[in-house]
Amino acid sequence: MILTTMLMMGMQMAQAEQVEVPAEGHAINPVWSPDGRKVAFEINGQTGSIALFVANIEGGKSTGIPEKMALKVEQTSFGGSSGTVTAAPTWNPVNKALLFEGSHKGGSNRLYMYSFNGQPPYPVPESVISGDLSWPSFSADGMKLLFVSDETGMGDVYTLSLKDWKTKEQITNSEHSEMAPRFDASGNIVYTRKQNDAEDIFVHPGDANTARVKGGGDQTRPQPVGSSIVYFTSERGNDLWDIAISSSPGQSKTLAKDVRLPFRAAPALSPDGKWIAYGLENLDKADSIWLTKVDGSKTVAIKTPHKACSEPSLTQVGSKIYLAYTGLPSEGSNWRQLHIMDVTSKLQ
Repeated sequence: MILTTMLMMGMQMAQAEQVEVPAEGHAINPVWSPDGRKVAFEINGQTGSIALFVANIEGGKSTGIPEKMALKVEQTSFGGSSGTVTAAPTWNPVNKALLFEGSHKGGSNRLYMYSFNGQPPYPVPESVISGDLSWPSFSADGMKLLFVSDETGMGDVYTLSLKDWKTKEQITNSEHSEMAPRFDASGNIVYTRKQNDAEDIFVHPGDANTARVKGGGDQTRPQPVGSSIVYFTSERGNDLWDIAISSSPGQSKTLAKDVRLPFRAAPALSPDGKWIAYGLENLDKADSIWLTKVDGSKTVAIKTPHKACSEPSLTQVGSKIYLAYTGLPSEGSNWRQLHIMDVTSKLQ
């Protein structure tokens, strides 16, 4: 079923489609497939579980019932799905397979690949690397998996070759915890390191003891865009989040202040890398998703009938650009719901 609301975008009318989910909970962290035909998202319920769903999208509308990602461990003696987590989706940019984190109460957090071929999700083997695995992402050619493992006792960054699912490389080996690794356009690895009560951004290869971006508070969830890095920063104080961009070591520029920090996502970029999308904490502005050019030259607002709008994700299908976002209804249910809309005219 699809619920449709009419939005005012300047003087134009646009439709926002609600994705119906057969589960109760807050919709969070929508992530588009490379071709924009699917969107993966999480439902955070009240039973200690997080469920990952994938909806098929045609012409900006959800079709059919979203598919729930299931783990074999759900059928073991643990019983039921309480405490099960399937989350943090990321898509292989070449073969469109879905990778996600999965765990069950009492078990390790592992990574699973799902190819939509009728076979169950395939885990990264324990024999290859043990411990909790998190923060997955892919190389541009889809042949390397980038992630964090606590196999050595701390959170270190690794790569795994998907040609054989065996060849791994440990990228960092520090006494600190590393997080949120991503490949940039040149094949370098951008990640963060938590040390001295602050989170700073580093780039590999490079001097492991010299941060690319640092400051008060946390500089977190880096998103490479060209030769620059977009990230969230709490430099102004706890629970005050901004979006900034760094174009060279030690340099940064604030693009947006008082943004609503997504549950786990990095800053949301438009497909062409020219825009950043976000929600705002200010209640007077929280009924919109905001878009700012990464050069800081322009900001536009997409007004919605919802409140506490956040978790934006953008994709392009042909000449159309679609926005997925979550928000609370103005009245009624307290669950965050997932919506999709065409924002092509806003990014021209």
